[in-house]
Amino acid sequence: MKLSEHNIFSGFEEAKSALILAAAVLLVSATGSLQLFGASSSSETASAAYAGLLVSRVTAEDLKEAVQNRTEMLQRSVGVTYFTGTGTAVTESVVALADHESWVKLSLDLSGNLDATVDAERVEDDLETLEIDGLPAVKNCRIEREKIDAQGVRRIETDCMSEKGYSFDGKIAARLLKNAFESESISVSIPVTEESPSILGNTSSGSMVKETLTLLASGESNFKGSGAGRKDNVRKAMNEHISNIVIPQGEIFSFNSALGDRVTLSTGWKMALTIFGGGELRPSPGGGICQASTTLFRAALRAGLPILEHKSHSLYVTYYEKHGVGLDATIFMGHQDMIFKNDTPGPIVIQSRTIGDDAVVNIFGIDDGRTVDISGPFFAGRTEQTITSNGHRVRKNEIAWERTVSMPSGTEEQEVFLARYKTLPLSLSKKYTASTVRTRGNTEVALRKVVADNH
Repeated sequence: MKLSEHNIFSGFEEAKSALILAAAVLLVSATGSLQLFGASSSSETASAAYAGLLVSRVTAEDLKEAVQNRTEMLQRSVGVTYFTGTGTAVTESVVALADHESWVKLSLDLSGNLDATVDAERVEDDLETLEIDGLPAVKNCRIEREKIDAQGVRRIETDCMSEKGYSFDGKIAARLLKNAFESESISVSIPVTEESPSILGNTSSGSMVKETLTLLASGESNFKGSGAGRKDNVRKAMNEHISNIVIPQGEIFSFNSALGDRVTLSTGWKMALTIFGGGELRPSPGGGICQASTTLFRAALRAGLPILEHKSHSLYVTYYEKHGVGLDATIFMGHQDMIFKNDTPGPIVIQSRTIGDDAVVNIFGIDDGRTVDISGPFFAGRTEQTITSNGHRVRKNEIAWERTVSMPSGTEEQEVFLARYKTLPLSLSKKYTASTVRTRGNTEVALRKVVADNH
């Protein structure tokens, strides 16, 4: 019901009589206010006589002021930040009451005061179906069938790509929004929970992945600024060659084996710059494939899987800085590979995709309770950093990371991953400070810097 001066004040006595009649069947909310418009079904039945008495005390000026207050309130908007338990901001949005007029009602409290308020129950109801940009729901996919491709690689076909999502408590969010609008705040923070995706197994005969696999870890990289040919190669490697691979329990995975026999123009690869001889850059089919091997390496590293073969690029490449400076993995067919082992209690599945200029790899498997802590990046010349690799401290052309894998049995394994380049920009050691992040397990370590804005 929309209120306007026309339909209320053209006949105040008639409007008042209608209010008294409506009040006879309205409800008193748990907060102790008589809801004149859109009463909650969870409220207790009000005394018709008392309701009528309260409404009978409402004057034309009271109604006019309440309607004006409602009109003014509908002009308000609030900037909303959605943040995780670690304080990380996920996304931001602006919520305007003009887009949700039903949230604002006229409410008569038990003292007979009439005013415009925000109905938290209506807000909560709408939030259940409201789509918020940057805050997707978790997506779990189902395996439809398995196959062995021409290269002998086992793959799955799924009905979607499993993706992480977010959820929040609608009641808490509604209360926070109500308070923000009524207090005329310009911003509010709403806590969200990150939900990990799963892959649902196929129980049919011959299927290797029969159980539900949970997300073990993710790897990310960014290839913004790459040329068209390089971008095409990254997307081809990620979407056609790496995604939906199955690695059986105990088996070793070779990145190069997933690419096929040839990386040539005839097999669909584009020309893009490639590093040759440790420092020469020249165009070659498949330039940029290392973006995919780097992203997968990061996922395997964060999952705590044994890395059997890995080498960084000879030249420092800015495409690999974001999400893990110094954590890159070069490959070249017939010469250099990136290899790791599945030492989990069951099969693992790799899903990879590109989103714009971002590359993402998710590794799914059966969680055996291990935790993984990764520390870094470590640079030369930082007095607080004493990490060593093969008996020597980090040199000026090197970047080091340390991984600690702890098993439920109590065993612990520490390993240093060292990237050595011809030269490094001097600014890197000033740009990054070493920290420790738990990349697998339930709790992030205290050394991770937490952004606590609006907590």
